[in-house]
Amino acid sequence: MPKPLERPPEEWKSAGEPMTDSQASFLKRLSADAGEEFDATLSKAAASRRIDELLNRGKGGSSPSTSSRRAKKGAATRPAKAKAAGGMSEAQSAYLQELAEEEGGDFDPDLRKEEGARRIGELLIKQMARRSPTEPPF
Repeated sequence: MPKPLERPPEEWKSAGEPMTDSQASFLKRLSADAGEEFDATLSKAAASRRIDELLNRGKGGSSPSTSSRRAKKGAATRPAKAKAAGGMSEAQSAYLQELAEEEGGDFDPDLRKEEGARRIGELLIKQMARRSPTEPPF
């Protein structure tokens, strides 16, 4: 089945809104890993582009791509290469393990990349549902 075409972040209806809590959390981690300052004032679109930029920089790439987004932790000390064809990257696996520990979920290091991404999404939804709507975003 072909992948649906992704619209550039600048074309999102919510592009100008402040970045989400998940974007902020992920961007804080990526910025720290890259030794760069975190900008909490970014919009959703700008945060998305910045995440792509930092992820691609860690992979040796230079052009941002929304389809290349992968969870990342400790990238400065570990390469984010897939363990096996179709397997999760080390960074994706580390992020999934961290989320699983925080949310009390199971961690399977042998998931395929797509399965890992789906599991990360499930755990992030669980994490957001647990938070109070009046809790500060950062």
